[in-house]
Amino acid sequence: MAPRPRAKMLFGISSRAGRAYLRPGCYLKGPGKVHSTMLVYTINRILQLVPVVLILSIVVFGFVQALPGDVIDTLADEEMIDDPEIRKALEKEYGLDKPIHIQYLYWLGNVLQGDFGKSLVTRRPVSIELIERIPATAYLALVGITLSMLIAIPLGTLAAVRRNTAADYAAQTTSLAGISIPEFWFAILSILFFSLFLGWLPSSGYYSPAENLPKSALYLVLPAIAVGFRQAAFTTRLTRSSMLDEISKDYVDTGRSLGLSERRVIYKYTLRNALIPTVTISGLQLANLMGGTVVLESIFAWPGIGFAIYEGIQLRDYPVIQAGVLVLGVIVVIVNLLVDLLYRVLNPRVGMG
Repeated sequence: MAPRPRAKMLFGISSRAGRAYLRPGCYLKGPGKVHSTMLVYTINRILQLVPVVLILSIVVFGFVQALPGDVIDTLADEEMIDDPEIRKALEKEYGLDKPIHIQYLYWLGNVLQGDFGKSLVTRRPVSIELIERIPATAYLALVGITLSMLIAIPLGTLAAVRRNTAADYAAQTTSLAGISIPEFWFAILSILFFSLFLGWLPSSGYYSPAENLPKSALYLVLPAIAVGFRQAAFTTRLTRSSMLDEISKDYVDTGRSLGLSERRVIYKYTLRNALIPTVTISGLQLANLMGGTVVLESIFAWPGIGFAIYEGIQLRDYPVIQAGVLVLGVIVVIVNLLVDLLYRVLNPRVGMG
């Protein structure tokens, strides 16, 4: 009889139970069952998004309808605003003479076909304008969240490993300052110092990285710092807390007792498990950045969806406001779904209920 193959060793222990014990993220289930459970869970989560998106569309439509002002005042020329015949014709053309619920159903039907109407200012299809602006918003959000993780993970890990030392106190103080300072105020201070006082960086503007990468990076520095600084503060505190929790677990003491170096125990095993909540929160932060950069994009004149909404509010361009808010809301919902699924892949111990 052929000898049974030995289980793969980890920390010098050659049992599957030991491997699962020493790596808390592992679990012992058949791959077929896991994949089937994950597929069912994913389908259920997608189905749950349908009423969420529907409620979001109702809120967005109702919010825009409640805004002060009249759409006809934006559509008609100044000399024609007081002409009742022209106002009546415009109301009929845009369906504004119908009851509010009919207007919503008509708008929703067009949205489901990808038609958000035309901008009242530029007369261009709103969908085209938003498609042109999504890359700028995604570019800023991705670079900002990447920058925050590059700062926060090493800083949080250092603070946890050197707990109650000067390095720990410095990391906690810096993260507390980052949480306390509002993003818009930090952005304004950055412009005043780096652009107006030192003259090192441009205060506003945008260049596509596909057209001119060096110039794009130059214009990206200040917005990315403004976006990433506050996110890095939150992530630093979370990483420190997660690392302290993992360091106190038994598998870390087991690794040390088996003679593994402290660096290997911390950075190869402990940090891997501690990063599960950090990656999850970073994904949620990315969703928030995609949907919450209106103020920062306005400060830096960054031509993303947030800036389009800001311009739409100023110019009373209601189709752009509706479409922009709805698109950002849907992006947030989708990214949250992906983060939820990623968390269950990284940490299979979480239930699929």
